[in-house]
Amino acid sequence: MKNFYILFFLTISYSIIAQTFDFEVDQNALGWVQQGNNFDTDLAANGLEVSWEGSSSTKPKIRHYNANVDANNNKILGLTFTNSTETVSRIRIIHFKGNLADDSSDLATIECTAQGQTTTIDVDPNSSSGCLARYKSTDPVVSSERLQIFVDLTNAGWTNYNAAMNEAETELDELDMDHIQIQLVTAAPNNGGLTTPGSFLFHKIEFLSEIPSQGNRNDFTFNDDEEGFIGQNYVSLSHSPANGTITLDMGDNSGYSKLTQNGIYSVDADSYKYATVFVSENNSDKSRMTFVSPQGGNKFIAVDIIPNTNEPQVVNFDLSTTENFTNWNGEVNNFAFQMILPAEEQGDPPLAVSGTMIIDRILFSVENPLSVNIFDLENNFELYPNPVKETLYIKTPFQIQSLSITNILGQKVFSQLGYHNSLKVSNLSPGLYILKALHDNGLKTNRKFIIK
Repeated sequence: MKNFYILFFLTISYSIIAQTFDFEVDQNALGWVQQGNNFDTDLAANGLEVSWEGSSSTKPKIRHYNANVDANNNKILGLTFTNSTETVSRIRIIHFKGNLADDSSDLATIECTAQGQTTTIDVDPNSSSGCLARYKSTDPVVSSERLQIFVDLTNAGWTNYNAAMNEAETELDELDMDHIQIQLVTAAPNNGGLTTPGSFLFHKIEFLSEIPSQGNRNDFTFNDDEEGFIGQNYVSLSHSPANGTITLDMGDNSGYSKLTQNGIYSVDADSYKYATVFVSENNSDKSRMTFVSPQGGNKFIAVDIIPNTNEPQVVNFDLSTTENFTNWNGEVNNFAFQMILPAEEQGDPPLAVSGTMIIDRILFSVENPLSVNIFDLENNFELYPNPVKETLYIKTPFQIQSLSITNILGQKVFSQLGYHNSLKVSNLSPGLYILKALHDNGLKTNRKFIIK
């Protein structure tokens, strides 16, 4: 799944500078042409449809030679599409490196090294040379629903240039970004061909000055959808409406598995200085989670997590610190969490391992959840009646993330996410049991009780 942002299609209004190619409304390809073989592009009622029969060399690509995009101001790519096939698991955006062009009417040249050979090539935007192109990837969700994603194209090469100087024209054209390609491939194998038949429907392509926000939020419960979160660095994200959870499928191509919430919702960082991630399961070797500064600068906060467990755990981040995390302020809509397995040697990059992680909630708080200590929890946690025959009641003023019951052999006989103040235990055999409560601040409370 990469700096991109996803939401199920909504009708929204916003005053943002935008350049739009709306295939559905205009019923026109609007200058986008097919690039390559082994697939077809056709104008359909709902947009520009790309279809293929499938082979290892099938990598459909549409291309624009004269897009006239203001790259200096519009650095966000918005794609509205329907991806109903599991074949397409990656979208690649390829554009000419505008910073390589000069301001004259003559072709500039650069040294290009490919397959061990270094040659001098012309800086021609129409060239297929990889030395002249910048690549950005995003791994889309497979869904029969219409989706909209946003890709941040900010880089040195995404800048206006003069295309006319590379087309043997005598007069200089206006400065803009003309040469853009969009390619459909697989995430695994990396940038692989589409081997099975399928189709992909582009409804609209937009270039925006900023990502349209859906407003502020501090509590992400995932009851309806991904709520703007996406996977990055070879992380595929899926949503379970029944459980109200998101699952991160982390590939072993990168040691920096990343979950990003960018652009769709923002958090008031001046008010909410504490973040809590509620992890239902961590079926991976990843043993550390970091909250990454949205402003860059290699600033992050790291917290150790338990690897390879299906037990719930709560991960707390104190974002109020000023020593290692100095730029959590204002309205922030591009924060991220990173899951890593640290290398044995300090200074080495994290180890690239695969696995899955299930998250059922991300909460930003005004007060530090760790300010409640274990003594307060213990003194304000009550089970009754004890012994019990049918219904066990729980009394506590504190939020509970999950509950579980084990027998005297240590076997788990009951578990649930969330908090209910009563539990039916009449189906359990008489004997001694232990109720374990995991609180929202990560602290745990255990209580013995007897079923008679």
